[in-house]
Amino acid sequence: MIRDFREQARALTLGGAEGIVIETMTDLGEAKAALRAVKENTNLPAAVTLTFDKGKKGYATIMGIRPEQAAEELEKCGADIVGANCGAGIDNMIELMQTMRAATKLPLWCKPNAGLPELAGGKTVYRETPEKMASKLIALVEAGADIVGGCCGTTPAHIRLLAAERDRLFSRR
Repeated sequence: MIRDFREQARALTLGGAEGIVIETMTDLGEAKAALRAVKENTNLPAAVTLTFDKGKKGYATIMGIRPEQAAEELEKCGADIVGANCGAGIDNMIELMQTMRAATKLPLWCKPNAGLPELAGGKTVYRETPEKMASKLIALVEAGADIVGGCCGTTPAHIRLLAAERDRLFSRR
């Protein structure tokens, strides 16, 4: 795995990448292998985000990795940014950011879906509106998120409203 990730990291570096994003990971061993390949073969910053689901015992990847465990181990392995993406809407991401913030001082990157996917008329739809996502930005920041974006189902309208809300919040400060 490290050999294959090394090949990708080198190719991205040669192509002019300014950073590497390792995302939507569910296995910490695989995430760490990708991070190691980046750190040993480039001088680029690396962000690593995992996908967590909420179960009866709290948040974990499908491989059983808890968010605080991921944040701690990835920080020790040299990640520049850690976080969560996909798998959850913005409300769950608030809880995830709180959990991860307690485990790391690294910048936290949060990329929620526009809600959980649903099938409607044979198509996948995401029902979380741009307005709902933007209304939760302050809660994400207060929970510890430093970088906020979007994953599945987010549209340019979601990102525009998140950016407008960011501008509004920071103009007050």
